[in-house]
Amino acid sequence: MMKPICFLSVLVCVLVLCCGCQRTVNPDQTGNITLYQMAEDGSKLQSSDYEIQADREDNVAVIQELLDCFKKWVAVDDFQLKEKQLTVTFLSSYYNQDKIDEVLNRASIVKTLCQLSAVEYVEFYVGEDPLMIDGEPVGIMSKLSFLDSVGGGGYTQEKYVTLYFSSNDGTKMQEISTKLTHDMTVPLARLLIEQLLEGPNEISDANTSEVRDTNPSGTKLNSLTIRDHVCYVDLSKEFMNMQADVSS
Repeated sequence: MMKPICFLSVLVCVLVLCCGCQRTVNPDQTGNITLYQMAEDGSKLQSSDYEIQADREDNVAVIQELLDCFKKWVAVDDFQLKEKQLTVTFLSSYYNQDKIDEVLNRASIVKTLCQLSAVEYVEFYVGEDPLMIDGEPVGIMSKLSFLDSVGGGGYTQEKYVTLYFSSNDGTKMQEISTKLTHDMTVPLARLLIEQLLEGPNEISDANTSEVRDTNPSGTKLNSLTIRDHVCYVDLSKEFMNMQADVSS
């Protein structure tokens, strides 16, 4: 049932806006940008100020210069920019990275390039095929696809988020603020959806007495894709067993 799930999509959009929004950062008048790169020990991302040397009006030249900053870790074959979506194609050696290195390098490239006003989304290809991780396409990414992992101690990061569940009488949404520990190998949107599916009873650091589980018991997340500001969620068939006393 690969289609937008209206109720859940609204929740995801609200969640992303509440917990992940950042203003678009453009290079300042001197051409400075924050360059994200994997630390030498492979434990985290690190950031530094970088001054762009190319003509800032030449998007292709600027993107090429920034991609060259990552050639120590990955080999870029080509890239194409169309309507603020950047497609970067890598050589097959991309898959030689171990899992953590791949996530860190991917995050550093996306977080760096999405600071440019000309780039809002990034998609990775390896050869002629979309990047696949564990048999699934990674898809289009943005700066919201990754939590800020700079300065963290290892592969996880703590983040305060706002989740929305049903009120006890099933007539409205109630917000719950909680702290999540984010595994950097898991996209933020997937983490939020999975937390929604687990329900409020799994939240230990907030008062959940005034809310109830929103989704039918047993609902599983099959896949998740974000395109053009819309979150498409493929859920298991249990989602169709909506509770009669919860308004959609």
